[in-house]
Amino acid sequence: MASTISSLAPHQPFKTLYIALSLPLFLLLLLPLHLLRFLPRPLRQHPSYTYPQALKIWFYKTAGYHISRLHRHPSWSLLPGYEKARWELLPPSAQNEEIYRRGVVNDAEIRPVEIGGTWYPSVYNPNDERRKKVILHFHGGAFITGDGRTADLGYGAHLLTSHTPAYVLGVQYRIASNPRCRFPAALQDAVTAYQRLLDRGIPSSSVILSGDSAGANLVIALLRHIVENPGVMPKPRAALLWCAWVNPGGSMTPRSCSENPRYGTDVLSDVFAEWGIRAYAPPPAVDPHDRYVSPRDHPFKCEGVSMWVQFGSLEILAGDIVRFAEGMRKIEGNEVELHEDENAPHDIFLMGGRLGFHEKAEKMAAAMGAWLKDKL
Repeated sequence: MASTISSLAPHQPFKTLYIALSLPLFLLLLLPLHLLRFLPRPLRQHPSYTYPQALKIWFYKTAGYHISRLHRHPSWSLLPGYEKARWELLPPSAQNEEIYRRGVVNDAEIRPVEIGGTWYPSVYNPNDERRKKVILHFHGGAFITGDGRTADLGYGAHLLTSHTPAYVLGVQYRIASNPRCRFPAALQDAVTAYQRLLDRGIPSSSVILSGDSAGANLVIALLRHIVENPGVMPKPRAALLWCAWVNPGGSMTPRSCSENPRYGTDVLSDVFAEWGIRAYAPPPAVDPHDRYVSPRDHPFKCEGVSMWVQFGSLEILAGDIVRFAEGMRKIEGNEVELHEDENAPHDIFLMGGRLGFHEKAEKMAAAMGAWLKDKL
């Protein structure tokens, strides 16, 4: 019965019916119930959570669940919008077209397109002596939501610009909840964004790749593409991986997430993760366990790129992230720094402000900044 409702919910008139039934249930029953439930500390998802943290984690997890049931398609625009001068169009490179002909990015159906990006804290200025580096960041959102703009990435971008001598370019890559945007669309866009910086004369030694959750998965895929296709693109100086989603293939069924021992303490919804991987890597067109999609058990040599790998101890991805980092460490020449944030759920880099984990997020970013300072 549940699977039938799940399959019908994204389609009209069942979508309207689903909303009409779910919204009153949420407002009249579930919300008042949880407002009371989380008052006693022992009844919260974890005893370390404050009352606001417990309530916000439940709210965002519930919202993610229902949005996933409806398969909402976010709008995708290349207009500047609120970002105004900080917005930059990123067309496919005309100077180095070879980057699209090599490896998995060369797809007969999915082709490179013009994308965009938002600069933080202001538009890039090569003459700025305070910020001599560029962090190229790819947002999270299970490959089905997010856009790297201010409302989405503003909090995380502030963490980066506050603790590093760098500009940040948040990339609005294609998300798989829109038509014809499955893998390797996002990877093509990552290649385009990185090449754009190189075409502007920014040396690869001044570029740090960064990504949270699905965006961190994309960073790993971009690094693998660079390594497996030598001579096409140079390696960046470093990579920042925030709560990397390194085993999306393991989320093909909701039970794989909901049976995780940390599921109750995390903000991630099982159906949100399932929708994400099924949209991003739909079989048989894409193998969801391919090394470019699920890199957890596929370590590779990435000598010369210092990696910061962060995770929260209470997130469902914790075990996968540790396993990935340990596998990468075993390869001679790789440099991997593993950072654990105790009693933190998934992706406080992106969601720390919304979930009430600002203090932890600031400490995490400060630790990253101190680590990165020694690498630059």
